[in-house]
Amino acid sequence: MAKARTRDGIADLRIDESGRAAINWMVTLNSGSMTERQARDFERWRHASPGNAEAWNRMSGGLQPFDVLARSGLPHGTVARLREPAMRRDRRTVLRGLVGLVATSGVGAASLQRFVPMEDVLNDHYTRTAQHERFQLTDGSDVILAPRSSLNLASRPEERGLEFVRGRMMLDVASRDARPLIVDLGPFRFNASAGSFVFDRRDGRLAVTGLTGGGTLIGPERRVTVRASERLSLDGTDVTLSKVDAGAEASWTTGLAVVDNESIASIVEQIRPYFAGFVRLDPDVMDRRVSGVFNLFDPVAALDTLARSVGLTMVRTAGFWIKITPSA
Repeated sequence: MAKARTRDGIADLRIDESGRAAINWMVTLNSGSMTERQARDFERWRHASPGNAEAWNRMSGGLQPFDVLARSGLPHGTVARLREPAMRRDRRTVLRGLVGLVATSGVGAASLQRFVPMEDVLNDHYTRTAQHERFQLTDGSDVILAPRSSLNLASRPEERGLEFVRGRMMLDVASRDARPLIVDLGPFRFNASAGSFVFDRRDGRLAVTGLTGGGTLIGPERRVTVRASERLSLDGTDVTLSKVDAGAEASWTTGLAVVDNESIASIVEQIRPYFAGFVRLDPDVMDRRVSGVFNLFDPVAALDTLARSVGLTMVRTAGFWIKITPSA
């Protein structure tokens, strides 16, 4: 008979010894500091018995968002309720629900963070790992959020506006409203005219791409005009304005990444938000250049294709852990 799970006073007959071990291994994998020895120990544990392998398969759940939580002994319907629109609108309820998941599931905050960006759940719109969200602003402008992205609505009577907090966003500005549309980008503001734009903001880096429209980026001692088929990139004190292929820049909205002579490091950064595991690149491969088309919603296959296209080796451990190195 399976032992009851009694940690934190919760008895759950569905989690046996192999299940608890699988949870512990998942926490280790999600810590980001797993050693090579631990990886070997994990493989030995997983292959030691059919029960261990089955427990891990249940826990990993294909690495799709929320699957690991859905299979971790939570009360029936918990995950479904987190997806409900009403729950998402009540942000305090969402936050309490996520904290409750951490407390009761045994998966831990580090594991949950891989699926849900906890720092974003109080923003007006946010996306989980491997999730796109499409919605329309009150003025008729259309927005597409890439995975692990967030924004807040900030319109006022005299201007349309939103605060783009982080991630990647495509904005198609409606022309029927004569008010300017201002995108708050922290220290910068972007005044957008009618047309389409892609915004990238993460880890201190910012890029604004004009697809079919133009606008002006205004910030400390800077005022730069961005036109159609141009990308403005800011990384620290470095500012670059370059010509781009508008179709390739917008390709991620269809689930594909179309890249032309980009570094492996840059391509992997585009794939990461679609994958709940960890990807490590050998320093010797990061600057190699690649062209191709990659399916973002199948991130493991995309990484494998990326590696093979330039003769590299990809090693995947337990689903969560991917390492790309030079071939021996």
